[in-house]
Amino acid sequence: MAKLGKLPPLNALVVFEAASRLGSFSRAGVELGLTQSAVSRQIGKLESFIGSKLFARAVHGVHLTPVGEAYAVDISRALGDVAAVTEGIRSWAGPRQITIACSRGIADQWFMPRLTRMQREIAGLELRLKVTDDIVHLRLDEFDLAVFYRSERPVGVNITVLGREEIVPVSAPGLPPLLEVANPVAIGIEDVMREWQDWPQWWQSAGIAPPPPMRRWLLGDYGLCVAAAMQGGGYVLGWTWLIREQLEAGTLVPAHEHMMQSGGRFYLMRPADRHQRRIVREVSDWLIAHNVGDVG
Repeated sequence: MAKLGKLPPLNALVVFEAASRLGSFSRAGVELGLTQSAVSRQIGKLESFIGSKLFARAVHGVHLTPVGEAYAVDISRALGDVAAVTEGIRSWAGPRQITIACSRGIADQWFMPRLTRMQREIAGLELRLKVTDDIVHLRLDEFDLAVFYRSERPVGVNITVLGREEIVPVSAPGLPPLLEVANPVAIGIEDVMREWQDWPQWWQSAGIAPPPPMRRWLLGDYGLCVAAAMQGGGYVLGWTWLIREQLEAGTLVPAHEHMMQSGGRFYLMRPADRHQRRIVREVSDWLIAHNVGDVG
């Protein structure tokens, strides 16, 4: 974590936010339980730290200077973010409450088939599923457990490998093999943040060139891609760990014999610097035990 720069007096920031929002030192004092002179002293302390006037004083009150107006917007947003993060932690830390973070594809294809049984078998469980594909900006304090694909081994977390990245083109049963179609539709994800391999990498791994008239369909997330393929809309790259249930049920079938494998893994992650609560240990053990099949 990067070292913070020199912070302004934090109490003064709270006072400034209230005064700028209410347009009055006296009303800010009432809201915060301070006298008007105490509010004025806090604002003066903040102005001294910044080196600029934030309020213009007048006979009939105060109003923000141009610098104060710009600063008020940013401070209001920053304090709002701090309040939201803190409230999230305070309100979701009960003995049977747990937050699990995962990508959209993992939520749709891996978690959803397991949720009903998890609810049935883990007594009193209260679950918050934080779904995001932006793992780069996901903080360790935002989850108790996380399930993500990573092309490299994650740091700062305790990990369990749930599955390897194994990729094969799949389609609905009844469609011809991929290379026997004159103008196949290759379905993919329109998402620049993801680390997963895509069609160009699979063609290269297979050592074959894509058919020149091949058409591309780019959909919003992996669940939509899988659904489109199951309806006969084309061919999608199947991450076998994610679509194991569809492959076992025969609702999706391999459309080519080449299985691409890379160094990527699907990981169950837990922040390494945090005490492991009992419910976190229970859910972690349950997810590992129910990783392979047995999701009814």
